[in-house]
Amino acid sequence: MAESVKNLAFSKRVLKPWYTAFLISVIYSLVGGAWIFFSEPVLSKWIVDPETFRTSKIISQWIFIVISAQLLFLLIRRRELAFINSEESLHRVNRALRVFSECKKATTWDSDEFELLRKICRILVALGGYRLAWVGYASDDEEKNVKMVAQWGYEDGYLNSLKVNWDDSVYGQGPAGTTLRTGQSVIVRNIMSDPKFTPWREMALAQGFVSAISLPLRNGNQVYGVLVVLAAEVDSFDSEEASQLEELIDDLASRIRVIHSEAAQKKVKEEKLLLAKVIHQASEGVLTFDQDARVQYLNPAWEKICGVNVKDVVGNTLHELHCAQRNDDFYRAVKQVIKTGEASTGQYQNVREDGTQYKIQANISPVVAEYSDVTRYVAVIQDVTHETELEEQLRSVQKMEAIATLAGGIAHDFNNILAAILTNTELILDDLPEGNPLRDHLEIVYQAGCRGKSLVKQILTISRQNTPERKPVMVGAIITECLDMLRASLPSTIEIHKKIAPNLGLVAADPSQLHQVILNICTNAADAMEDQGGGVLNLSLEELMVTSRHDNNHAGLYPGSYLKLSIKDTGHGMDRETVDQIFNPFFTTKGLGKGTGLGLSVAHGIIKSHGGLLNVESSPGQGTEFHIYLPKIYCVDETPMVDDGLIVSTGHEKILFVDDEPALVFSGKKMLEKLGYEVVASTDSREALELFMAHPASFDLVITDQTMPHLTGDMLAREILKVRAEVPIILCSGNCPSDRTGLSRGKSRAIGIEEFMSKPYERREMSQVIRRVLD
Repeated sequence: MAESVKNLAFSKRVLKPWYTAFLISVIYSLVGGAWIFFSEPVLSKWIVDPETFRTSKIISQWIFIVISAQLLFLLIRRRELAFINSEESLHRVNRALRVFSECKKATTWDSDEFELLRKICRILVALGGYRLAWVGYASDDEEKNVKMVAQWGYEDGYLNSLKVNWDDSVYGQGPAGTTLRTGQSVIVRNIMSDPKFTPWREMALAQGFVSAISLPLRNGNQVYGVLVVLAAEVDSFDSEEASQLEELIDDLASRIRVIHSEAAQKKVKEEKLLLAKVIHQASEGVLTFDQDARVQYLNPAWEKICGVNVKDVVGNTLHELHCAQRNDDFYRAVKQVIKTGEASTGQYQNVREDGTQYKIQANISPVVAEYSDVTRYVAVIQDVTHETELEEQLRSVQKMEAIATLAGGIAHDFNNILAAILTNTELILDDLPEGNPLRDHLEIVYQAGCRGKSLVKQILTISRQNTPERKPVMVGAIITECLDMLRASLPSTIEIHKKIAPNLGLVAADPSQLHQVILNICTNAADAMEDQGGGVLNLSLEELMVTSRHDNNHAGLYPGSYLKLSIKDTGHGMDRETVDQIFNPFFTTKGLGKGTGLGLSVAHGIIKSHGGLLNVESSPGQGTEFHIYLPKIYCVDETPMVDDGLIVSTGHEKILFVDDEPALVFSGKKMLEKLGYEVVASTDSREALELFMAHPASFDLVITDQTMPHLTGDMLAREILKVRAEVPIILCSGNCPSDRTGLSRGKSRAIGIEEFMSKPYERREMSQVIRRVLD
């Protein structure tokens, strides 16, 4: 296009002026010569009179001058008009050349689609001399609107109110809509008279638009946009100019295709880079390998999870790697995927080079390219060791909850059975004279019942899941209970030695939490000794006085008196690195599935919450010793029940005794009557309430079971206290007092219940509680 424009400009600028001047001189010479040679013979032939001939000759010369002057004027005027037209044409050609040159620059360098379109519109208006240029894209919406994407020029709100479609409606019959539908350029030579411009004629003429052209933007055979150019002159777009604009719009469409292609390639490249970064930074391990099992890539997460180095793995086959040979199950799964081409998912127990075990969730699958060809394979793994441990912990917690539920469920019935055994045994022993051979047998029964009572109490204490309830406790008694429980579960190769100093006093603690701490530490010690065939477990309890907070051996303890519990084993011991981590949550030296790593962390938290300290001393081959420090208490509101030995208190008051178990009612009534009391007994709580309401002033004490049909013990107590607020009530229960299935001491006292007794109770225990309430 540029070459043809240059040739045209040369012909109009150089050849045309020379050719026109030569033509004028030739025509003037021919006319003048013809007149000179032929005018006089013609006149002499027609005019005979000499005078007339002379006059005619003068007139002929004048006529020649006039005619030659007119002819010269016409020729010169024609030359002038031709020159003017040539200048105008040259100006248009130069303008087209500048427009094409600037558009060529824009389409060469601009990489932003809409900025390029806006620049093309600006060039057409600023350099092309047109009044307005705009570009619209075809929308695929229901109305098939034409969306304006770029514009330049004078429009004074014209485009904002312009409604253009590319459907068959009246708004789709204009040049833009027609071009989008047909793919052909449309020229409107005069907007005033062209019917296609009817919907927009008034607005266009008001803006000074007189002619227009619309040109298609194509991508292959698909027309997706239109360039509309409006001019201020009639018939501004001849065939030559339209051809030049069509060539321009083709270059523009070609550049837009390149921009789209570059943008797509850039997006693909960015997505690949992003995907590579995601894989590189992912917490899941990723490894790719080919059909020969040769490793092509692995990310840092794979290195961390499996404990390998990328330099030692990439480029080698899995058959050659020690990590694959160590983890045979996972390696076989990889070979199976290569053989069958089918994806595989599973969990595998693996071992690192340093011997540590870990568990992974792996997904191994082929990577399928086009035409269903397998190009490589990928293995994605996730370290689920922690999750597995949490699952084990959850199962352990659920197991403990099940034990607690079972213990709470059977405690009431089992304690009722023990209560009946103990009470009736005591009654029979009272009636048998000394020396009777049956007394020895009954003593054994009674002792067995007491042991059963103690066992149920310990199980409930360990298994209960209640909010910690601190109270004055004797640590020595808790140690004894824990060792009694441990003795049955530890192998005979482990000896247990206990040393408890006398008169140590009390600490404020939750008994079940102290049970948990002592049992956990002792169990760990037993595991350490069992690995080497046996050993000795030593427990000692003594008093310690801390004089300064800066004491290095007791850092963190306030000055004061403490009870120090030491638990020492003769196991394999621990190195310093292990000692520094044993109180960290989830840290364990045991194998997978043999520990959650929470026991010592929880123990540490329990002792710390009690205002105490838990530390450890250990070295390899020298065993381990834990030290627990608990602050002593001196003035307390609640003191432990004092054991008065075999003292049995008696009385003569009237007691209402209520229990839904007939055996307990029978034995309980007999026991109380032997103590001197007048007893009214009932197995129905509703009946008992009626008995009380009939004669409320006649009863000095009410003893009631908690778990009963119709009215529970606390419900019965509330009704009785409504009638007579000062009557003392003792509540008995086969459940532990703070068990979630029972009633706590605090709640009992809030109701107005004076005392709480746990079944099975002994006669002396019951007699002492009765006197404490009545006296």
